[in-house]
Amino acid sequence: MEGLDDLLNLLTRVKKNGWDNTFPDSLYDNDSKEATRLPISSGNLSTFLDAIEEARKCISALNEAQRQVGKRLRCLRRLSKPLVLEDGIKRLPDDVLAIVFELACPLIEDDPSQSAVPLSHVSRRFRSVALSCPSLWTSIYDRYGDNMIREFISRSGRLDLDVNIHSSSRMESFLKLMKDTAHRWSSLDPINCDLESLMKDLGITDLPRLRHLTYISPVELSTDTFSLPNLSQIVAMGWPPAGSYLLSNLTHVEFHILSDDMFVEDLVTTLYSMKKLKDLSFKLHRCPEENFLLSDNVTHPKAHSVHIERLAISIDGDMQGYSALFFDALMYLWPSTVELSIDSIGPEKFLVDAGGESFLFGSAIKLQIPRAFDVMTTLMNILRNCDIVETVHFDTPLAKGPTAWRRRQLRHDDWERIGSLDNLRFMNCDGFTESDITTLARNTLLPEAEQGLQSLEIISCKLISEDFLLGLHDDVGDRLKWTL
Repeated sequence: MEGLDDLLNLLTRVKKNGWDNTFPDSLYDNDSKEATRLPISSGNLSTFLDAIEEARKCISALNEAQRQVGKRLRCLRRLSKPLVLEDGIKRLPDDVLAIVFELACPLIEDDPSQSAVPLSHVSRRFRSVALSCPSLWTSIYDRYGDNMIREFISRSGRLDLDVNIHSSSRMESFLKLMKDTAHRWSSLDPINCDLESLMKDLGITDLPRLRHLTYISPVELSTDTFSLPNLSQIVAMGWPPAGSYLLSNLTHVEFHILSDDMFVEDLVTTLYSMKKLKDLSFKLHRCPEENFLLSDNVTHPKAHSVHIERLAISIDGDMQGYSALFFDALMYLWPSTVELSIDSIGPEKFLVDAGGESFLFGSAIKLQIPRAFDVMTTLMNILRNCDIVETVHFDTPLAKGPTAWRRRQLRHDDWERIGSLDNLRFMNCDGFTESDITTLARNTLLPEAEQGLQSLEIISCKLISEDFLLGLHDDVGDRLKWTL
């Protein structure tokens, strides 16, 4: 291997003399077989070239050694991983292992039981721990066999149950099996008119623990029949009746609006009935403008007069006219956090209401846009139109940075506005260059700790290296943060 002898000679000198004496400041004090002790004034270039070549060979040998040892290390780690995991699991007390099981199972969103059942089949110990965790068995689906449903009910103890009904052919038999547990239901997914009618017929109307409801068609669930004192969260394919008593207690609401949905006419009245609303989200999919009809008889609250914690909107498809009118209906809200996801050509067009005014208003504004997008124009518009914003996050893979901004150069007052933020984050901004980040950091992370941006975050931007960020961090300090 090239340079191995040179590397061994170097290490021998290090062992004998230590690092400081092996590489002194003067080249001619270097105890190298290649170095001669000629006065520097002689300008003997060959001495330097020989020393450089020796160092190059040592580096080459070190790189090869690092590659080979690294390969060996990865192989050893791969082979030992099962043994390490096994040893770690054996060392875990049963109560800690139970907590791990409880945390892991809900991560499988479609069916947490797909973890619970296999876990209980791994080993005698795993089965014992799994069976001692009632929370692993609280999600029950109508596709389970009758015996499996009974087992889940038994193993879940007295905990709340998540009830999932997706097959019309199994609906009645499933409800009959679950009827005696209705007082434990905390979530029902989904309900429609047929299920509502069948629940009435079977006398499943008292649901004291029900907090979460998903429905795919408008249902009445009238107080004359149903008791739902704790219902506070819904996911809906459609609007609930505007006069429904359910609306006044809702705190978390998620609506899915499709291109053929014709129920947006009473959107405003429905939303105004939600007096306790904290979290509101919409998923809009290719909605034509003609589907949106606002009543002239509705009295609209003042803009930004009703506070909520979070407003999240996802837009899929070309529906600029619809979204502008839709934003008009939501202007009365004052959200702490606004999250806007846009997958459409010309996403900048979707940031305004019908009057052309910016819709983005909140303490924290988070934009996720997978298409080409003008980040800097949007940032400046946010700062000019929203005087309460403190945090702005961009997740924009195709966006360009400030050095590519073609409209004009950012002026001092522009940088002052950006510096007035507490936090600015760029995530997955794969078009951002290191020059862009330098420009941002040097103009916003001012030396005075009380002034300028408090945190500039760079997250997973492909063109930005850690070496660059480390060097920039040396210059601007700890307010520059990153994750690669």
